[in-house]
Amino acid sequence: MSELINLIIKFDIRGLFISPTDNGLIRFFRYAFVGGIAFVVDYLLFAIFSIILGEGNISIVLSTTAGFIGGLATNFALSKKFVFTEDARVKNSILEFLSYGIIGLVGYVINVLLMLLFVNVFFIIKYLSKIIVALIVLVYNYAARKILLYR
Repeated sequence: MSELINLIIKFDIRGLFISPTDNGLIRFFRYAFVGGIAFVVDYLLFAIFSIILGEGNISIVLSTTAGFIGGLATNFALSKKFVFTEDARVKNSILEFLSYGIIGLVGYVINVLLMLLFVNVFFIIKYLSKIIVALIVLVYNYAARKILLYR
């Protein structure tokens, strides 16, 4: 924890994002940062499609799907560069992306189900629900990818 705090206080960009590290907290920080960028892509696509498609469960599912696809591609590209720089358990880059995508697909199902639950059962507006659900799925995605895909 102190190593991460020191890097933040020093505003050490290289240490925070580029230098190799085995520190799990720094890696999760990087993943959260990358996830934040992917979330912006996801949320913008979600909002754009929500505006175009209007209200209703179909709109929620289609808008969530559009955001998911954009966010997944962004997350994969940035995570390979800044977070999961070690070798994947899968040696073929196409299989690596497919494995990454399968884990993401489970996250997508969790995402859609929680979105429908938060909007239809808890009556939370969909734009706020999207933020809450994204935080939950962020933790799942990191843990699953770290444990199942990367050494």
